[in-house]
Amino acid sequence: MNNKSVLMGSENYNGWKLEELLAQLKHEVSHKIIEDPSPQAQTVVRNNLSIIEHLGAAEALQRSSGIVFDALRANEGPTGNPRIGKDKR
Repeated sequence: MNNKSVLMGSENYNGWKLEELLAQLKHEVSHKIIEDPSPQAQTVVRNNLSIIEHLGAAEALQRSSGIVFDALRANEGPTGNPRIGKDKR
């Protein structure tokens, strides 16, 4: 497995924002919901619905973190100072 991150960060300016990636994952999993009455398919459907629920909760937590970041100060962009962490200035 490579160490290249798909998430946006100080070393990956073109990556996904976590909340956007979670929303995309929710969308993709929702397309795996199928109309099949078999017990096996219904187990998979229930699992997918649970996954969507968990992804939604994670997305809400990340959006809450964004509110905290925005309350600290404006995002200075990829070359600016981080708003939290050991390297904040």
